[in-house]
Amino acid sequence: MVKLRLLQLGALAAVLALWAVIAAAGVVSSTALPGPRAVAVALGELLGSAGFWQAVGETLRGAVTGLVVAIAVGIPVGLVTGVYAAAEESSRLLVEILRSFPVIALLPVFLLVLGSTPSMKATVVFIACVFPVLLQAQYGARSVSQAVHETVHGYRIPRLLRLRRVFLPAAAPSIMTGLRLAATTAVLVSIGVEVLTTLPGIGHMIMESQQAGASARAYAYILTGGAIGYTITLLAQAAEHRLMRWRPPTRAGRE
Repeated sequence: MVKLRLLQLGALAAVLALWAVIAAAGVVSSTALPGPRAVAVALGELLGSAGFWQAVGETLRGAVTGLVVAIAVGIPVGLVTGVYAAAEESSRLLVEILRSFPVIALLPVFLLVLGSTPSMKATVVFIACVFPVLLQAQYGARSVSQAVHETVHGYRIPRLLRLRRVFLPAAAPSIMTGLRLAATTAVLVSIGVEVLTTLPGIGHMIMESQQAGASARAYAYILTGGAIGYTITLLAQAAEHRLMRWRPPTRAGRE
């Protein structure tokens, strides 16, 4: 683990050094690519401003709202369609069509219907996140063995109880994978919506900084978005390890 961390830090240091060399050599104009020192100074100034934290809060609020609704919808629908073949087959075409639409391409439609509001941002985040959660829950429910299906049928366990006590725990590892993907996607989509609209948040501050010629500040906001996504990934992994403690340890080479 220590060796892995050292390799990761070494790769990060190499990227920063390359960035500094390119900026110092003037290969790219300072307006398009400010040096890492200038970005670090801009980030330090932003950390002490109330506007920065307000922008972060607006981005997270839209991301969390859409993600929570996606979880509330995606997990039950995924479990039902994964357990019951008729439900999966009847909804397959609709799911494939809906998940094929690029979310950003639908943004003008949502702007016309909902306007440039926080509800619109949360709706776009929901659409981007619901399918990873739904499909992973569906995949996890399908992984339940036939013996388990026969057992719950033999004991005549009520459908709601079998979904909650049998199929949900069995699908939990796949669901956690979907949640990790959806959580990061939620932040990225929230920032993307803010870039393309007038909604407040990190994305709006990036565009505002670029228009004002403050490229270092824009990069500071971009790095903030990346840091938030990375932090969410770490938190999701920690939550998965904690919630999945009941699982038997896996061994290399075993299926």
